[in-house]
Amino acid sequence: MSRVVRFGLIGAGRWGKNYIKTLAALPQRCRLTHLATSRPENASLIGHPVEVVPDWRRLVAADCEAVIISSPSSTHAEMVDACLQARKPCIVEKPFCLDLPTAERLCARVAASKVPVLVEYTQLFHPAYQALKRRLQQTREPIRLILSEGMSLGPFRGDEAALWDWGPHEMGLCLDLLGRMPQRVEALAGPRDPKGVPEQVGLRLDFSGGTSAWIQAGYLSPYKRRNLSVFTEEQVYLFDDTASERLTVAPCRFPQRYEGGAAFPLQQHPLPVESSAPPLTNAVAYFLDALNGGDRRLLDMTLTLQITQILAECEAIFARRS
Repeated sequence: MSRVVRFGLIGAGRWGKNYIKTLAALPQRCRLTHLATSRPENASLIGHPVEVVPDWRRLVAADCEAVIISSPSSTHAEMVDACLQARKPCIVEKPFCLDLPTAERLCARVAASKVPVLVEYTQLFHPAYQALKRRLQQTREPIRLILSEGMSLGPFRGDEAALWDWGPHEMGLCLDLLGRMPQRVEALAGPRDPKGVPEQVGLRLDFSGGTSAWIQAGYLSPYKRRNLSVFTEEQVYLFDDTASERLTVAPCRFPQRYEGGAAFPLQQHPLPVESSAPPLTNAVAYFLDALNGGDRRLLDMTLTLQITQILAECEAIFARRS
């Protein structure tokens, strides 16, 4: 790889536009040189000449060095397959794909090919979440309970269920913190869209040692909610992406929570977050570092396969109860 990596971007929709801004903010490290889009006018968003093609296959075959896949979820698997065939490192938006057999096949191909593939779980790269994870690693506090919320009012898309849209982010945080798969999964489907697909989901993941994670996700919240509460023996940590203080901690003696029979007023204290960089910038920087011999732990497809296994299990539960 050259020092300035030439990227090709597939898709210039809402999230694709975020990638355009992100790459422009890293001019010493990368440059967007190719764009696959059905709307050629999107090239005007980039600010410098790029090669625009209507067919993403032409982009994968072009002389860009790495590819960003920011297209509808149903297209991800085919595009990742093509990148592996061309030996092009790629960043792909979550969900990686939409069924477990495809995930198993693709993850095996990634491992065999050794082509770097980063599934972009944005919240893993949030500076506040990274500060929380470092704090828990330093204190070695056992986690007793995780509550995770990811929801808003829409966007309502006909090609992606709430489970597969919001679920990967929330599951990714829980699995990344705990470092293991749940022993038991429960799932509840909320209201359904006109196609019968749940627009809101509630998930419970039970882990060894008595730890549980509860996830609420979907499209039917009147306001955006993106927060993660982590209860340890003596503290509760709150990572709230919509708050002015993104990361706080409060004393909370979890084993003694019923003593006194009264509500427990939290006295929250902000915790330092070292960086203010946007999560997507951190994700792209991490990928670039990996291409240059840096840490590749988040390029391990284990997390992606685990997430897809849980998503598929939840879908099976919904199907049995419909």
